[in-house]
Amino acid sequence: MDQTTNKRIMIVGKDSHFSYLVQGFVRTSAHQIVPVNLGDDVLALVKCEKPRAIVLEVDLPETVGWQTLRTLKSDPEAGKIPVIACSWQDESARGLAEGAAVYLRMPIVYSDFETALTAILTKEENDRSS
Repeated sequence: MDQTTNKRIMIVGKDSHFSYLVQGFVRTSAHQIVPVNLGDDVLALVKCEKPRAIVLEVDLPETVGWQTLRTLKSDPEAGKIPVIACSWQDESARGLAEGAAVYLRMPIVYSDFETALTAILTKEENDRSS
């Protein structure tokens, strides 16, 4: 699928409240939602769905969320898709070092999410144009 027409945003989380909140944000941004449970075969689903961006819930150190981020970023195809990592912990340096394009600390407000999503999608479009 042509990435310029791809409006899918994958939301990967284990907490239903997180997923519900982010799905509302994505709906408001006029993108399509691809919900995925943390622990599913996220890499296979990313390769199948080819989302423009991934919103990933990460939490305490060495959990499934962090492992998922490492798995995505180590894959040649999935590693190109920008990830917004979200956590209650203040680990933005770690999130960025492990490959997240943006790190948002929860609770997330819509304006922060919208700014992050717009920034990574604009960067992606600019990178493709160059």
